Amino acid sequence: MKKKFGQNFLINGQIVNDIIKKSNINEKSEVYEVGPGNGVLTREILNKKPKKFLAIEIDKSLQAQLKNLFNKQNYQIVFNDALHFDETFFFHKNAIIISNLPYNISLKLLIKWIYQLKYKKWYSEMFLMFQKEVADRIIAKKNSKKFGRIALLVSAFFKVSKIMDVKKENFFPVPRVDSSVLHFELLTKPLFDIKDITKLELISRILFSSKRKKLKNKIQLLYNSDLIIKNNLSDYYDLRAENLDTETFYKMAQLL
Repeated sequence: MKKKFGQNFLINGQIVNDIIKKSNINEKSEVYEVGPGNGVLTREILNKKPKKFLAIEIDKSLQAQLKNLFNKQNYQIVFNDALHFDETFFFHKNAIIISNLPYNISLKLLIKWIYQLKYKKWYSEMFLMFQKEVADRIIAKKNSKKFGRIALLVSAFFKVSKIMDVKKENFFPVPRVDSSVLHFELLTKPLFDIKDITKLELISRILFSSKRKKLKNKIQLLYNSDLIIKNNLSDYYDLRAENLDTETFYKMAQLL
């Protein structure tokens, strides 16, 4: 285990069992696990005998500890960096992603998987553990100070619910913060066209910059006066980004 990889291994078996129970993994499931670490979650996944299982681990010092778990033809572990690994070669649709995500790359991985939907809908659900503070930002709603870019992007494509909070004492080494497990369910009909996700990310980056400032100057930066008048965008001049509902963000993104 190497500190630079941001690894904090879950050691509470009851919490592991609760996560697996919620995931409903069965013999028809195709499962992708990021960061199996000491294998505590991996073993419970394998006990469900999924149809296909792929795990990815960056820490090659764990190779001897983990390799014996992968003794079936459709079970495979890859020692690589998940940020630069293309999972779409291994899965076609309806895979389940499950992970106690490394804290230092959790949001980068989530955004990567969102962008992959632009080319291939290879998964249908994700069960992911984040730092509690990050999880709270992901599920934040309009008029909350925690509502920001990541909540906007996620809510366009997923129904997200919190499964549980996990105290820091349930990990080794003990991290500085508590964690939360979130369930992401891919929407049958996305609220925004995934092909235009770069527009949505651009609008969110600009409008959520300097969050305490009102939107007048930002809107005038993004749109010419004709578009502002035609679409009544001046109605939002005295608001802050956190006060806009998601439909307004989608509309403004499409106007770019």
